[in-house]
Amino acid sequence: MTRNDDTTCKLSAIDKAQKAVGTDRQWITGKAASLLLVAGAYGLGGGGMAAWLVFIFWGPWIRLTPHMGTAPGLLTDALLCLLFFIQHSIMVRRRFRLWLTRSVRAEFHGALYASASGTCLLVLVFFWQPIASPLWSPPDWVRWAMAGIFLLAAGGAWWGTRALDEFDALGIKPALGVFNRNATIAPMVLTIRGPYRWVRHPLYFLSLIIIWSGPVYTVDRLLHNLMWSIWIIIGAHYEERDLVACFGDAYQSYRKSVPMLLPKSFQPQVPDGYRPPKSNR
Repeated sequence: MTRNDDTTCKLSAIDKAQKAVGTDRQWITGKAASLLLVAGAYGLGGGGMAAWLVFIFWGPWIRLTPHMGTAPGLLTDALLCLLFFIQHSIMVRRRFRLWLTRSVRAEFHGALYASASGTCLLVLVFFWQPIASPLWSPPDWVRWAMAGIFLLAAGGAWWGTRALDEFDALGIKPALGVFNRNATIAPMVLTIRGPYRWVRHPLYFLSLIIIWSGPVYTVDRLLHNLMWSIWIIIGAHYEERDLVACFGDAYQSYRKSVPMLLPKSFQPQVPDGYRPPKSNR
């Protein structure tokens, strides 16, 4: 990504790499293969996220492996979490996308990423090893309250995605637009709406709430929650670096006004539709 002093960002390095490579020797060059990838993004990407949310809310609801002991079970669960973390952390980086452009055109990166992420989540859900001994058995009213918090956080996450006009979690739009000659990749614009007025990473903040409000209290879930929380916080810091490189001084101004993960108050820190000014550094 190139650094700009405006509130726009364009993945120019990946676009240039795509133009340099061309499409003759790349995979997924036909319309049928493109539609198959889109179907994978919907089925694996969307299905994996849905299965993981059910897992958070209900606990392990399906298992394809026999029950293990406590130590091997927890080791297996940790490795399942690491599988997703490693896949996500590698595929989201610009360096990997530049390498991937050699064989897969840039418009397909999002759908391929969503399919891979969803597959890792499905593997986690299906092969998770529950450790049955509960750490705490809360009364029913606590369970209902935490279930309510879970649903509110899920609704807030949906609101957060809607606040990003061009947000496409499954990478469907670029993949479907490949064979539209008039389709163009518009630059991203740093406009602050919705929950982004309270924190810079509301989806990460709400994900933490979703993870910890799932009304399941076992050793394996404590391991899951701790590992995911650490990974989310680390991921937020890495994303900050990418956003600064993308939007430059405009994002630096936004950082000074809005906290990263924890809201300062019930009042938004900036108005709706806010565009950060250039820094005077």
